[in-house]
Amino acid sequence: MKRLLATVLLALCMAALPAFSQGTFPAKGDDTTTSLGSFRIEVTNPNFANLFNGCPGYDPVKKIFQSPTLFDPATLIGRSNPLLDDSADDQNGVQVGTANTLIPESALMPPGGFGFGPNTREVHTEVRALKMTGSGMMVRGGIWYNDPNTSSPPRRISPGEVESHSGPGGLPANDFPASSFFDVFVKVDLPACGSSGFPGSTLYNEMPLVVKNNNLTQFPPKVAYLHDPSILIPIYFWLPGTATPPPPGTPITWRKGDILGYFLLAGHGVGFSNSSSDQSQFNGMMSTQPDAQCPLMCPPPPPQPSPTPTGASKTSAAQRTVSSAAKPK
Repeated sequence: MKRLLATVLLALCMAALPAFSQGTFPAKGDDTTTSLGSFRIEVTNPNFANLFNGCPGYDPVKKIFQSPTLFDPATLIGRSNPLLDDSADDQNGVQVGTANTLIPESALMPPGGFGFGPNTREVHTEVRALKMTGSGMMVRGGIWYNDPNTSSPPRRISPGEVESHSGPGGLPANDFPASSFFDVFVKVDLPACGSSGFPGSTLYNEMPLVVKNNNLTQFPPKVAYLHDPSILIPIYFWLPGTATPPPPGTPITWRKGDILGYFLLAGHGVGFSNSSSDQSQFNGMMSTQPDAQCPLMCPPPPPQPSPTPTGASKTSAAQRTVSSAAKPK
């Protein structure tokens, strides 16, 4: 009877403990995995409202372009050794992945409410290689950011962070579950299409596209990173170009740096394959996500936010956007 009572009490005590004992953050290294992705852009520049007429996925009434589901068979994500939030390593930077990219806290723009306090265990990360393709379209970042055909050190890195739910002073054995985000910089290659004679072009974002997930249980995870809908991210033309619609249409011309519109939604399904079941699961999650709210006349994009000074506390991307927009021009 005593033995039975002790067993029952032990079970009750274990049930009352937080579910943090799912594993320890691994040592510095790389994770190679598959991934799915998709995005939605609202064309807010009236000069280009009819540019994509007749293109697959474009709604000419709502002026919204919906991408197909894209697939990458070899997404590479680097991670650092575990460290403590707000420590000297956090502020000064740690090497991430086998590329040894130095990523300090000041290089990161977390989503609002991210983090569990100083001295919480965390890992700095980087999307080192991303090349998702489908239906003639491509989204590329990391070593493919500069050129879709030749890998090279990226001009714009996509850093991130994973922070344990265990909180300040948490034990390594309780590192998972954890929350994670990435500040993603990509080029989006669009194919020629439509009745307006769109010849194809490349788009890019100047402000980081912040994607997040609050339930990582391992590396590499199988989770969907979703765009923070509280932040409007403008997207621009990377190269100049001209669309020549059938006569008597007037050619539509754009220059490098012309704004096309804003990301309404973006998602990256890390660990998802291109199987029909994974695509169905990912697309189902994407279909339930709200669009970022863009008024009828979107405000002009704010200047690129300045990095947080070394030693400062975490500041969300939304806070920095507001701060930047409020600066005198």
